[in-house]
Amino acid sequence: MTPDDARGLVHVTWVAAAELDDTLLERLVGDVTGTTDGVRVVRACRTCGSDRHGQPRVVREPGAAHVFVSLARSRGRAVVAVTDVGDVGVDVEEAGPAAPNDLVDWVRAESLVKATGHGLTIDPASLDVDRRTLDLPAPDGCVAAVTVLTGRPLDVTTR
Repeated sequence: MTPDDARGLVHVTWVAAAELDDTLLERLVGDVTGTTDGVRVVRACRTCGSDRHGQPRVVREPGAAHVFVSLARSRGRAVVAVTDVGDVGVDVEEAGPAAPNDLVDWVRAESLVKATGHGLTIDPASLDVDRRTLDLPAPDGCVAAVTVLTGRPLDVTTR
């Protein structure tokens, strides 16, 4: 088996939205990498350049392997995805008693544009990138999906 055939792992964590901050993101990265030494989460908005919002990026010490993180919030819940496979995007939306197909499609599309870093500034249908999108187990009343920019098959661990 070549490295490209190896399955990638995405770690998904559900928390209360009020608990979600950069310190928690750094700790979750440490859970995956085995250390939080030298780990920082930074942001840079692709549109305006602000460091107050935008896709979170993990910065580690020189020579350390890349780690990718994404987060989403909906109605008091938050989901965080961490992987070392490739850029990642995660989305969650409240669905009510039953999730209509268009909401499921929307969550999948938003996870894609978050993985590419475009956010909602681009039509997801215009993107032609190697990727894997998986629906996630989510709390009752929610729909969630994760996209990783990779051709490798993925496994998801959830906590």
